Amino acid sequence: MQENYSVLGEKAFGGDADSLTTIKYRSNHDALKFLQSALRGQNGIGLLYGPQGAGKTTIVRELAMQLSADTDVAYVDGKQMKPHGLLTRMLAQYGHATTDESDEELLRQVSEFALEQTRSWQAPVLIIDNVDRMYPSSLRLLNTLAALAQTGRFALRLVLTGDKSMQTLVEADGMTSFIQRDPVMYSLLPLSSKETMIYLHARMQAAGSERADTIFPFDVCDRLREQSGGWPGKLNEFALDAIKRSDGFPISVVDTYAPGEGQADTSQEIPVLSTGDAVSRMPPKLIITRDGDTLGEFTFKEKKILVGRSDFADVMVDDDYVSKIHAILLLYSDALVLLDLNSANGTTVNSVKVSKTILRDDDIISLGRHRLKVENAPPISADVEELLKSPDTIKMKNLVDLRRQRARRRMQSGKNGRG
Repeated sequence: MQENYSVLGEKAFGGDADSLTTIKYRSNHDALKFLQSALRGQNGIGLLYGPQGAGKTTIVRELAMQLSADTDVAYVDGKQMKPHGLLTRMLAQYGHATTDESDEELLRQVSEFALEQTRSWQAPVLIIDNVDRMYPSSLRLLNTLAALAQTGRFALRLVLTGDKSMQTLVEADGMTSFIQRDPVMYSLLPLSSKETMIYLHARMQAAGSERADTIFPFDVCDRLREQSGGWPGKLNEFALDAIKRSDGFPISVVDTYAPGEGQADTSQEIPVLSTGDAVSRMPPKLIITRDGDTLGEFTFKEKKILVGRSDFADVMVDDDYVSKIHAILLLYSDALVLLDLNSANGTTVNSVKVSKTILRDDDIISLGRHRLKVENAPPISADVEELLKSPDTIKMKNLVDLRRQRARRRMQSGKNGRG
């Protein structure tokens, strides 16, 4: 059964994806250990910082779940949080109902609860996510809460998250009680290349996909890491966008680029040129034969052409040795690119088995007993010609990077001309 990539992608990387599964990686693991150790320390306070999308919220929510088995824990999102909201949320999660009490009364209740718990058992935990986005009045309240102590022990253990600007919180005026607790800090690190691939595949598998490694091959994972900086939140955004761009096919590196970013804008159908145009500008076509007999022709009108045994394919090849979704052809102004989609029996061009290659005029694509002859392939530029001379398999990343360099040169040339 054909997987619905769009549905799976939304489930794996959309707005509710974090509730689906938690993917562990090195920095995530180290951050959890750091915060657990900080809470056990004498001062009982730890700060976690990193850019938006670094995974801070996922980490502290997991920490809260781990602690809640034997500790009173309150988790609060600090975005635009005012003192009244902070106190009522704390009391609610500590099991105390509130009505219309004043801030002073709410603070008294929080203080009494924290002091009593510290005296009889252990200090409760307060986790504030996005502390750098709280109102100044709430930060002053946090300073007051940080000063609570019972017989030489701090009565409220604290975990705070934010971006790098939260470092200034440690030195801010009016935060003397907070500063005196000497908070320790941990800076999150992005995912490595290997962790990125594991993350993407695990998300898709958790969403129900059986073809995660096919949907996100290694070169695509590497490109998505480059785009996102390795930060999970951004990685989700770019992965979902790439799935949408793939039009239901396994993703190629070109699907990770926005139009104009490193490639020609091929979002529109390629026009069929008139008979008066030069032969070199005629749209490419495939001459399809079997055992020497011509079965038909296929003329390109779109940027992506799917080849396979399925009725869903643009070029249907009825051959037992051809996979239902076998290969895809990508058309650019200066290259026609073939990608084998992990087919069972592979694809050969001019009797050489390939996974990715750039096609020339008169190249012969062999699929089982069928042959697809290429005609009117786009003229290959000098730069692409150099790529063809490489002894290694042509990679789409090289082709896209080449287009990016050209675009930059054109932009620079335009600036120089205006100067």
